[in-house]
Amino acid sequence: MSSRTPKDRRSRSAVCRPNLHAPIWILFAFSFIGLFARSAEPARAQSADGYVAGAAVDAETGRPLPGVNVLVEGADRGAGAGPRGRFRLGPLDPGSYTLEARFVGYAPLSREVEVPAGDTASVRFALTPRTVGLEAVEVTARRETPGASERLQKAAIQEANPRDGGELIRKMPGASAVRRGPVGLDPVVRGLRAGQVGVYVDGMRTMPAGPARMDSPLSHTGPSTMQSIEVAKGPYALTWGGSQLSAIRVETNDLFSVPRSERLNGQVKTGYDTNLNSYDLTGTADGRAGAFAYRLDAAYRRGDAYESGDGRRVPAHFLNREARAKMGYKPGENQHLTAGGGYQRQDDVAYPGRLLDAQFFKSGRGRLGYEYTPGSAGLVRSVTVKAYGYQTLHTMNNEGKPTYQAGTFPDGSRRPPLRIAVNADITTFGGRAATELALSPDLRLKLGADAYRAYRDAERPFQVVTKEGGLKTPGFYESDQIWPGVTIADAGVFAQITRLFGAVEATGTVRADAVWAGADEAQVTDTYLDIAEPGDGSLDTEQLDQQDLDVSGAVRLGAPLSEAWTLTAGGGTAVRTAGALERYADRFPSNKAQTSSEFIGDPTL
Repeated sequence: MSSRTPKDRRSRSAVCRPNLHAPIWILFAFSFIGLFARSAEPARAQSADGYVAGAAVDAETGRPLPGVNVLVEGADRGAGAGPRGRFRLGPLDPGSYTLEARFVGYAPLSREVEVPAGDTASVRFALTPRTVGLEAVEVTARRETPGASERLQKAAIQEANPRDGGELIRKMPGASAVRRGPVGLDPVVRGLRAGQVGVYVDGMRTMPAGPARMDSPLSHTGPSTMQSIEVAKGPYALTWGGSQLSAIRVETNDLFSVPRSERLNGQVKTGYDTNLNSYDLTGTADGRAGAFAYRLDAAYRRGDAYESGDGRRVPAHFLNREARAKMGYKPGENQHLTAGGGYQRQDDVAYPGRLLDAQFFKSGRGRLGYEYTPGSAGLVRSVTVKAYGYQTLHTMNNEGKPTYQAGTFPDGSRRPPLRIAVNADITTFGGRAATELALSPDLRLKLGADAYRAYRDAERPFQVVTKEGGLKTPGFYESDQIWPGVTIADAGVFAQITRLFGAVEATGTVRADAVWAGADEAQVTDTYLDIAEPGDGSLDTEQLDQQDLDVSGAVRLGAPLSEAWTLTAGGGTAVRTAGALERYADRFPSNKAQTSSEFIGDPTL
């Protein structure tokens, strides 16, 4: 296998600035003409144009201020101060003018000036420094023990310029990702993968729509919308959600970072990756009016086949379009109400070496949120409440694959064309509520609860094209079901206490989850019931419905050794509930290896 180093994608911008400084020879010529006019035609000099010259300095230090803009009030005229803070403005008709000097970080200053005919008036601007009037900066700090998690902020995400969130995971220590086609990378955290890693986007528990995880939980969130991404390496994310051994948390772009008076800001970016033969176009618009704020994000990405280092053609075509919107309202300085939603569609996604390609993924989501952060005083330090829902529809088939056409079996006999597909639907609703309490300066307590309900339904039609051109289901193929109307619900409560012992920080977390799992009896096959029951006999349909109670816990210690080094230690145990495939798969290929083996789920796991 060969690899190529991706070519850096950089953007260039050009800035045009007007030249407000007249060349010296022109000024000299005007001066000479003015002098000649005063000596040769005194009557005409009374109506000649005039000029204004002067300097701009700091009122406190007296230092020159290069770059100050001097404008004529009521007229489209102006000049810029040079390297020594000096400027020259004109020609102007004789008369009275109001000039205003403006400079970033200084209060504007206006001066009245009388421009004489055929002469130059002098003026001096002494500008007073001032604090730029911005909104109060809101800082959210998470008390995380170093080493327990890794985090990337907006600047690092923009610098990486990834095609999907999985590429960001690969940049974080202790984390990696498995390629799932051209736009999907399934996260791996210290060897944990698939359902062992919980993924959260703005607090939403996200899961793939494909039974074989052809879409990763991050592939339906565009990287241009990400404000931060954090990876918990181990059982240290018990306050994020349950049934996971490690976790990834993504926060999308902030609403209230825009100054209150900025009603509209916009940005458009585009890029082309020559190595991967892919093109992307993203656009954002945001603004704020008083207590209201909004943000719009849109993206268009398209890819095609590319050549590997040894000249092989690698199928990598895809088409991705998405649009997202967020709105917010601040009923008070310490409160936020937010609502958001989005829709993404991916078409014609290639999966080289796989039996099927994706025809489409259609993903829609929405959420509501409330946050209360009263500040650094008092018992209650924060309150958060969130509710969400999303649905992803997914279809794959073997069109364009070798099995779509007639072929031969290893024994030389004819293999007819096959028509294979997978149709899947996942619909999830959930929410969470949490509060953080400051019991003392050295003692914090976080309490909360969260829950989700995920419904999955998937089928796998399998037909043979007859010699006459018709379609026929083989006799050995008994059922199309993959997920027979599976529902898994999880409701959990948690408590986390953090205590400072001098420079040492100790954190302990405990969590309890109640899990309900079930399947649609009408869709479950007799073969599944026979094989799922060990030994003789069949599984009773009442056993399809299961309930579990799982308890997890973790402790962490952290002590700074120097400004650059911190010693951390931790341990814990986390219980993960079995997933839909593990409980209810009906002869579906294993998704941990490229094998032809199929397995039957066990609802009692």
